[in-house]
Amino acid sequence: MKNSCIIIAILLSQKGFAQTIKNFEWIGGPTYVLQLGSFKILTDPMLSAKNDSAFIIKKHPSTGESNAIIKRYFEPVFFNTSNIDLLLISHTHTDHFDKKAKETLSKEIKIISPITSKPILLQWGFNNIKELQWNDTLIIKKGNEYLRIIAVKALHAEDEPLNTELGKVNGYFIEYWDEKTMYRIYWTGDTVWFDEINDYKKYSKINLFIPNMGAVGSNGSLGRRGLNADDCIKIIEVLNPKLIIPVHHSTFSHYVEPIAVLKTKFPQRRNHKLIIPSVGKTINLK
Repeated sequence: MKNSCIIIAILLSQKGFAQTIKNFEWIGGPTYVLQLGSFKILTDPMLSAKNDSAFIIKKHPSTGESNAIIKRYFEPVFFNTSNIDLLLISHTHTDHFDKKAKETLSKEIKIISPITSKPILLQWGFNNIKELQWNDTLIIKKGNEYLRIIAVKALHAEDEPLNTELGKVNGYFIEYWDEKTMYRIYWTGDTVWFDEINDYKKYSKINLFIPNMGAVGSNGSLGRRGLNADDCIKIIEVLNPKLIIPVHHSTFSHYVEPIAVLKTKFPQRRNHKLIIPSVGKTINLK
């Protein structure tokens, strides 16, 4: 299928952005907020409170238990959901879009999602959805600022039939530019290493790499369904990002590999910087 490129012109006030603001705030799990100039982006919204039964997963990735209850270890940080320009969805599993998000987010919020996620988003009442297949591109313009979203391939699991059973996942390249700056981000979504990641070198300099970690399912018989430290480091070696901020760890009880494992194995080089985020702490992006 021919790749698509859609340009959306949005005329909003540019007041307060004389200097280009770029920052990152981790909400917990796969959820974070990116401020890129006047664009504000929210990802895979897991907004439920700290709870022994934060959500139910159809089959526990480690034990195989049906309708397994998953615990949330700490509170999500509060943030203003009314001024989000874009909700970026990698996929709609229950550990990536929870009940609280369905209840509190505006049904008019602009969503980018995999094509397979649109029907369920519509069922939940959201009505401003643009689905992107792998290699599709969306460009949003605000005055002299531009945001390009490129959907890229992600493979949720190492083995079949598990990967097919889990459904399609998008990774994303997020590119921001204005008259002063160009900034490029790669967010993996839920993926394992696959050889075609080598092709992502074509996107040139990557300022920020956001890997979904946790090695979910790696301690069970069903198969791993996400990055472990070794996979993550392989991506770092191939794509050579300047800054790495991992998400999708520590928050929920089905995550397996502690984020400390990545920190221990991380290659200490001048051109790589690893920041393990704290919930609610704003990280300035340079």
